[in-house]
Amino acid sequence: MPFQSTVNVLLNFGVPGDIILDEPSRIEPVTLATAGALGQFFTKANGTGLASLGGTITNGSVVFGGIAVLPKIEPLFGSGATDPLSPSLALEPNAQVAMLTMGSCIVNLTTAFNIGDIVQYNTTSGVLGAYAPGGSPTSGFAAVPNAVVYGVPSQGGVTGGVAPPGGLAVIRLTN
Repeated sequence: MPFQSTVNVLLNFGVPGDIILDEPSRIEPVTLATAGALGQFFTKANGTGLASLGGTITNGSVVFGGIAVLPKIEPLFGSGATDPLSPSLALEPNAQVAMLTMGSCIVNLTTAFNIGDIVQYNTTSGVLGAYAPGGSPTSGFAAVPNAVVYGVPSQGGVTGGVAPPGGLAVIRLTN
């Protein structure tokens, strides 16, 4: 048998919605108006206090809701009646969810990113991406207030001069 020649360094980084840094954070319980998933962006209606996936922040009526976090406390609905214990990050309408408004958490970014990039969200689906400082959000996206990419699993950002195509990252919200 040959000797081990490689070592795996990225051991269980976490799942979207995990809070992995020991730092001050602000989390608010919110009831969902629509279905969604952990690690996605939500806005909150001023009139009802209900959170909806994506949306556009509007003065006086729709405010920043936060990023859905704490996957280990959410009930598991599975993927259907035949597989109720299947792993899932899905959130059901009318569920009480923990929304991170300040702090750092793991999310899945759908676009290439570097440490220090500005976090953006899709106004329809609530999925997250990033864009370079000084740039503008991609079409159909809006900037997440006061949010930046803080780290990646390898803590390296650009590898060999190429930004990662998307994936797990740590973002920091300073609201």
